[in-house]
Amino acid sequence: MTHTQQAVDAAKVSDLIAEALGATGLLPSMARLEELDRLLRAEIGQLVVVATRQADATPLRSREWYALVQAAERAEDAAQYQLGAAPLAGAIHVGELARRVCELHETLKAGEA
Repeated sequence: MTHTQQAVDAAKVSDLIAEALGATGLLPSMARLEELDRLLRAEIGQLVVVATRQADATPLRSREWYALVQAAERAEDAAQYQLGAAPLAGAIHVGELARRVCELHETLKAGEA
């Protein structure tokens, strides 16, 4: 059995992403994306501190410790990237920041249970 890989056209991928995002409504304005970016970064900053403290109080290398450390690292990694200049890029970026905030909330909640 042979597997042939098709070349990916970046413009087509961008069009597909735009279509998928458009299926749920209009993209926010750049001003709104900038505000969301600022608010989500602030939330990530606060939650990473909480996750780090909780990880420090958790048995080293336990599942909970790994979950807390990895969620914090993924959020910090996402926050390293700057908001794109185009609405589509900005929407994708703030979407990723929002996913990381949700992951941190869920991981912290699981650690409290």
